[in-house]
Amino acid sequence: MKSRELLTTPVLIVSNYTITSHAGGKFLHKFTPESTTTVYQFLANQEPVLDEGQRYNIGYRVEGGQNWVDIAATAKADDVDPQKSYYVSQLLGEELRIVETQKSNERVVHNARDGTYLGKKYAWRIYGMAIPRDTFDAYLDDIKHPSTPCRTDDTPSIAYKEAGLEDAMKALMQSVIKVGGNRFQSPLLPSKKWFQIKGLSAITDKK
Repeated sequence: MKSRELLTTPVLIVSNYTITSHAGGKFLHKFTPESTTTVYQFLANQEPVLDEGQRYNIGYRVEGGQNWVDIAATAKADDVDPQKSYYVSQLLGEELRIVETQKSNERVVHNARDGTYLGKKYAWRIYGMAIPRDTFDAYLDDIKHPSTPCRTDDTPSIAYKEAGLEDAMKALMQSVIKVGGNRFQSPLLPSKKWFQIKGLSAITDKK
C-alpha cells in the first residue's frame, strides 16, 4: 500500500492529547489511542480539535514513518457525518479510479458510443462508496441517470455513463436529511424511505 494512501483506524479513544507550538504559527496536536503507544498528529490552530476520552474513527496517512491525521476524514465514531463520509469516498475513489476503470474496460461489453460507460460495481467503487451499492443503483435509477445495457463477465447487466456521476453523488449528499443514527432520506431518492450512509471505517474496508 502506498504511504500516501488514506488509512482509517478502527474505533479508538483519544488519550494523551497534547498541543505544542510549531513553526509557521501553527500548533502540533498529538494523541495516542487509549491503551496503545501509537502516536497520531496533525497541525491546526491552538484550540483543541478532538475531545479527550471520546471515540473516533481517524483518517490518516503515513509520511516519513509518522501518522499524519486528516481532520477532514476524522469523525466521532458514534455519529455519521455525510460530508466527511463523502469526502473519504472521493479520496478512495480517486485511488481506485485507474484500476477500476481498467477492470470495467476489460470485463464490460456494451454498444454505447456517446462517452465513457462504467459497469455498475466499478462506477460505485469510484463514485459511490459513501452509500451501499444497492442504494447507489436505486438513486441512479430514480434520477434517470444515462445507462446502457451491457454484459459484465458475460452476465446481462447495465453500465452507467461516467459523465455526471460525480455531480449526481454530490447532489445526493447535499440533499440528505438525518432520520436517526446512520439512516438518512433524500427527496432525490424517493424509492427508499430511508437509506444508510457509511461511517468512515466502513468505507475504507474494501472487503
